[in-house]
Amino acid sequence: MERKIILEEIDTLLKNYCEGCFVYKTFRKEHSQKFAQSFCIQNCTVGEKIKNIGKQLT
Repeated sequence: MERKIILEEIDTLLKNYCEGCFVYKTFRKEHSQKFAQSFCIQNCTVGEKIKNIGKQLT
C-alpha cells in the first residue's frame, strides 16, 4: 500500500471511532493518560486495527 493511503485509512479510523471515545475519556479520568493509551493499543479492537495498519508503514 502507498504511504498516503495507509495514513488516510488510519486517520479515518481515528476520526470515526476514537474521537470522543467514552472508554478512553473514562480511563483517562479515573486512571491516567498512559493507562488509557495502553488500553487503546492493547485491548481495543480499533486500536489493534490501527496498530496492524501502522506496521505496514515500516
